[in-house]
Amino acid sequence: MRINDLAGLSTASFGKGSQRTFGLLSCVTPLLLGACIVSANPDAEDTAGAGGSVAGAGGAPSGASGGDAPTSTTTSSWTGTGGVGGGDPSTSTATTGSSSTGAAGGGAGGSSGTGSTHPKDHCVDGFDPHPSDATMKDGPAEYIKNGQIDLTVQPEVIAWMEENEWQAAHFEWHSIRRCGPGGLGGSRVDICNSAVPVPPDQECKTTGDGYQFLAMHRHMIQSLKQLWPKHSEQFEGFEKFPTTAEELPEQWRADFRPWSATTLANAKIADEIDKPENLSRFPDEGALGMWIQCFAGVAIPGSSERASGLHGDLHFKWVRPNNTDHGVGNQFTNIDNYMFWKLHGWIDKVWEKYRVAKGLSPDDPKLKDDIAAQCYEMDAIARVINPSLEPNPGTSTPTTESGVFHTAVRPIFESAVHKCSGCHAAPSTGPHAGLSLGGDISSADIVAGLVNKPSKGGGQFRLVVPGNPDQSWLYLKVSGMAASAGCRPSATASCMTGVMPQAADGKPSLTSAELATLRQWIQDGAPAPTQ
Repeated sequence: MRINDLAGLSTASFGKGSQRTFGLLSCVTPLLLGACIVSANPDAEDTAGAGGSVAGAGGAPSGASGGDAPTSTTTSSWTGTGGVGGGDPSTSTATTGSSSTGAAGGGAGGSSGTGSTHPKDHCVDGFDPHPSDATMKDGPAEYIKNGQIDLTVQPEVIAWMEENEWQAAHFEWHSIRRCGPGGLGGSRVDICNSAVPVPPDQECKTTGDGYQFLAMHRHMIQSLKQLWPKHSEQFEGFEKFPTTAEELPEQWRADFRPWSATTLANAKIADEIDKPENLSRFPDEGALGMWIQCFAGVAIPGSSERASGLHGDLHFKWVRPNNTDHGVGNQFTNIDNYMFWKLHGWIDKVWEKYRVAKGLSPDDPKLKDDIAAQCYEMDAIARVINPSLEPNPGTSTPTTESGVFHTAVRPIFESAVHKCSGCHAAPSTGPHAGLSLGGDISSADIVAGLVNKPSKGGGQFRLVVPGNPDQSWLYLKVSGMAASAGCRPSATASCMTGVMPQAADGKPSLTSAELATLRQWIQDGAPAPTQ
């Protein structure tokens, strides 16, 4: 499919998602828990010759007066509903994003790290703004096919998501939670038998799954707002559950139909989740996530409540039956859809209102770690889908390793709080000071690079001396004991005795429990992980 920008922007080749023609089948969708759109031949190009155009509502292309834009003869088209507008293309400096410009840095990671002194882990540090943020149109884009108008995010966003396999990774994230008995499955890459570990919290079976549902979608929302900070409205949710046509984008108002009384009653609970009588319904965040996400009537462990089905209610409200390429009911590409982010943004706001009412902070280290964990999982899934993607420097290679270092020590260094793996990760460019504490590397290789290895900044000390944490430079540094350890510089090693990583007050950021875990691992001989 070609996107020809009538506002004078450059022509771009749109990605594979819009090249597929999906057959409309009525079925139980694995992702949305209701009707879904599936393809009889997902790899076939659209034989209807679907092409299209992007045009700013602010003006016509050079040489055409308002209302004189050429009439499209294709069955589908893109129309930007805001932003750049018309003007003389010979003087315009605007450019449009495409799959050739891709992510800022490309690959599953997509982070550029431009100007950084160490490889950037976007799961911890976030994304840099995408180059197209300066020129992209505001608001949603209209996608027209077979006479029906649907709304998507702008084409530059879709191109980035396609290049980074976000559509497929989002679908497979749900699929890997359907691997157990009774799961709906549906994976296109046999994700249940891939290198990515199958989560024990399977879809709508535990409150852990409900919590991960909330955390994963927050990761996606935050990432897109970081990439396009000037256009964050495209990923902003409804302020409240939309009960009238006037609360919807203009293109959907004529088709608005009233909700059922049950849906409205559940929506009222969600919008007023901070009221004591509603808070008491949900013992924890996972119970709230299950209540929103799952089929109406599904039992919620530890609660007398049953799931509301609000997630599915919202998805199926915005389906165009004859325009499904990027439809919110299309499980393979629904994240392209503008209404997807309106509804999931609303769910995220309900979750945050619950957290505030419970006295939970948005800066809670556990929350940050949990969101980062969803980011790492989604990156790992994307690389199963497309192994050629460049890994995020902070993304660990999926393994079946076990042992104290892999399960208890490594997570300390890779946590969003300490950010050790931001500088000391192991991408192709090499970690800072040659010290690998995380990244695209196995735990066995990390341990091999620590045990009895000299330190570049610890004089005569070795990084880890099995059985002797007080002679192990790694432990001395993170515990704040390096300055008094008697380091002697040599021709090959300086003495950099400052504590790392530091808390705001200059003291060690590792907790006493984390220090005890690291110390005990070294004391026990610093055993390598087992496969």
